[in-house]
Amino acid sequence: MLDNDIKPEIVIVCHAYQPPNQTPEVLDRIINNCYIPVAEMLEENPEIKLTLNFNASLSEMLEAGYTNVIEKFANLARNGQVEFLESGAYHPILPLLSEKESRYQITLNHQMNLRIFGSVWHPVGFWPPELAVSPILLNQLESLGYQYTIIPEIAVSSNENHPSPLFQKIPVHHSAPNLALIYRNRELSNNISFKNYPSVDNFIEHVNLLKAKQPQQSVLVVATDLETFGEHHLGYEKFLKKFLRRSVTHTVKDILTFPREKIEVFQESSWSTSEEDLYRNIPYPLWAFPGNSIHEILNFHSDILSESLDFLLRHKEESDFEVRQALKEVAKAQYSCQTWWASAKDHFSKELIIKGFEEQKKALNAILKAIGSNYPHSILNATSDRLEKRLKRYLQRIT
Repeated sequence: MLDNDIKPEIVIVCHAYQPPNQTPEVLDRIINNCYIPVAEMLEENPEIKLTLNFNASLSEMLEAGYTNVIEKFANLARNGQVEFLESGAYHPILPLLSEKESRYQITLNHQMNLRIFGSVWHPVGFWPPELAVSPILLNQLESLGYQYTIIPEIAVSSNENHPSPLFQKIPVHHSAPNLALIYRNRELSNNISFKNYPSVDNFIEHVNLLKAKQPQQSVLVVATDLETFGEHHLGYEKFLKKFLRRSVTHTVKDILTFPREKIEVFQESSWSTSEEDLYRNIPYPLWAFPGNSIHEILNFHSDILSESLDFLLRHKEESDFEVRQALKEVAKAQYSCQTWWASAKDHFSKELIIKGFEEQKKALNAILKAIGSNYPHSILNATSDRLEKRLKRYLQRIT
């Protein structure tokens, strides 16, 4: 018999994000169902710690009408209960961007959140959107000075020593030898995300079963969307409160003293990537799946934006007002939701796919305006229009 009164040690990492074109009604519902209840739960339980990412696209919307949410989480960070994580400002799949665009998204996220949250925003860790990672991204994060990044378990799962069900050693890869790789436990994280535990007792029993098989110095790393608790599952923040009160919680910074070990294998992947996807060399299946016509149209159109933006930055200074506007519009148009909505039948949305394409067209217009007359505007606009027509024809054939 396992003693369910033993408190497991847990690092819980939560990711808070809403797309830049989220409707006011949905945002208001999520704030009241999730963000405020979770913040109040933390305020009422000062012993609980949480590692938290706010993408700047969400922070920007909170600043416009929900500064009470910002103030609550900023105060929790000042009190040491919340450790903030950096990310890409508008939730792009960073490995699918050029290094220049990826760096811009990360830098913009920091600048916006520093302005919104104040000096309490000083992350040393990083949350890759959708936990989409690559060796190139690891190297970039290390060069930007981050001490660690959260990664999907599958990124290191082909190494015979990884992943341990409970975290006990910090893997590091030669692409970024000073960057700690903090992998989430996929099974327990997904069980929580999809509400698979009938009760907190079941969760604690599962963790203690793993704990009994591992050395003393080990923790469980759970990572999920913050919106899981109250928005994806109404009232589920009560489950969060119960299992955290029955655990010893840490932030990621608390476990950076764990011993490190070098690993040889690091696989491009995301938290939605399966073993079959890796075998088929499809590291980001929900955003760039070969043969998915919608993905191909959206990503090809995104490539047009990238190439046009590269031309703009080679011919004009980034400090120019119109260039800054174009950069930000492109960053907004790189949000991951437009391809995610095209990835599976259970969350397919024609409306949101079209909305994503419209964001890309808005960004292209901003680039062409900033470039002026030294670029083939008519060809690009005609190509963009043809892609839009093709996308709409394809969507019309889908019931």
